[in-house]
Amino acid sequence: EVWEDQEDDYVDFDPTDYVDNPVALARMKAQVKQVDLARYMMVTPSYISKLEHADRVSDEALQKVKAALQELRKR
Repeated sequence: EVWEDQEDDYVDFDPTDYVDNPVALARMKAQVKQVDLARYMMVTPSYISKLEHADRVSDEALQKVKAALQELRKR
């Protein structure tokens, strides 16, 4: 009964409200873990983390990540 009262107050979580980095945002939207993306791209998870924490990501890197995420979603 308590939950029913709170349903009206529920707000969907939208990562775009909290995440500015395009790599992190794309990965979250694809619901892929850093380690899985890293494994697929044959890089280390720390490399993915560095991309996600960078102030700026090159267009080339972003396109590679997006292509990898597209392939991972097909699985």
